Amino acid sequence: MFTDFLIWISSRTPEDWAWTLFPFLMFDCLRYTFLPAALCFYDFFGTLIGRPFRFSTPKDATYFPSVAVMIVGINEADTIEHALRSIYGTYPNLEIFVVDDGSTDGMAEKAERFAAKNRNVTVLRRKQRGGKSSAMNMPLPFIKSEIIVVIDSDSELAPGAIPMIVQPFADPKVGAVSGCVSSRNPKVNLCTFMQAFEYRRSIFLGRLFLARMGLLGIVSGALGAFRKSALDQVGAWDVGPGEDGDLTLRLRKAGYEIGFVPEALCLTNVPTAWKRLIKQRRRWEWAAITFECRKHIDMANPFNKHFNIRDFILIFERWLFNVFLVFINVGYFVYLFTCVEPDVAIRLLGLCYVAYLLTDVLQSAMLMCYSPDRKRDWPLLLAVPLMPLYYLLMKFVTFWAITEELLFRRSFRDNFVPERVRKVTWHW
Repeated sequence: MFTDFLIWISSRTPEDWAWTLFPFLMFDCLRYTFLPAALCFYDFFGTLIGRPFRFSTPKDATYFPSVAVMIVGINEADTIEHALRSIYGTYPNLEIFVVDDGSTDGMAEKAERFAAKNRNVTVLRRKQRGGKSSAMNMPLPFIKSEIIVVIDSDSELAPGAIPMIVQPFADPKVGAVSGCVSSRNPKVNLCTFMQAFEYRRSIFLGRLFLARMGLLGIVSGALGAFRKSALDQVGAWDVGPGEDGDLTLRLRKAGYEIGFVPEALCLTNVPTAWKRLIKQRRRWEWAAITFECRKHIDMANPFNKHFNIRDFILIFERWLFNVFLVFINVGYFVYLFTCVEPDVAIRLLGLCYVAYLLTDVLQSAMLMCYSPDRKRDWPLLLAVPLMPLYYLLMKFVTFWAITEELLFRRSFRDNFVPERVRKVTWHW
């Protein structure tokens, strides 16, 4: 069977190859392989002429603005103390604000016990859940620090994360900086292990290159830093799922640069069940329609007085890869299963698998090239043979999410935001 497959491959014409690999070349290879590889080679040859390799972030912190950390959560009693311990004392004169968004499991009580023993820790309670956006806006009137660092209550910071994430703010043009989020529980099962590799590919490697090109369009909700004056200027967080991406785009439209610090590492628990993972990814993908195709479509308007070519490229890239090519990709696979002879369809799928596998191998090489901790990252490469199947599943999840958002505005019926808040919120 394998011999027949090799003979079949060798008999393909250039036109056959182009048609067979069209979704692969247009959807993933260009976005995740060709452009990052070009930058990788640029860095490699730069070392030959003495240009610094890897990141532009300084190894040692030299800039120390005043910082407040904001931790928002609901029913996170099991993790809030651990999160506070990972933060407290890691930065000079650090202020910490904990916002309990209507918990019923004693989260606020645990945070208050920690605050009673440690100075500069403030706990704010909400009797009724208002959603993450309104909870994050709650402490803003009490914060006087220059920089606000937002951390999920179920996350844990690596040593030195806060001093490193504030370094780009030495440039007054920088309005927000994203930290690097990695999986804290990769060894639970196959689902978490594959997500761990995906996080290193997309959040670490992908955002590293996007930030260097000035095209980063999201600051991670699990670990992000914001200039307080910039938040005041744009009105802080708006209501809705995907509020981290929405705020980042509004900061870009206001003229601010968005940074990324790979050394500022945040470890978070990823979903341990496929059903929960799919639900999470649907929520993430709704944002491609809600924000890039509706709320912030003006970023693509060349007649807008605030038009910026990099913002246009960012929006166009999202339209192309997260919407248009998703439909083409899914349509291609539907065509294979409905209009092509079964034996030919299987061979085409096998060829696509090999192509995606080679891409993942190249991405793994780039990951190890840039990784600040190869000892931690190399075991994740064991997931590479299964990743093409994982990405295929995620493509169909993306197709599902953007279709329901396009047709039904599904995001505004999601319990991420309480119903009483959703009803009085503009439905983009």
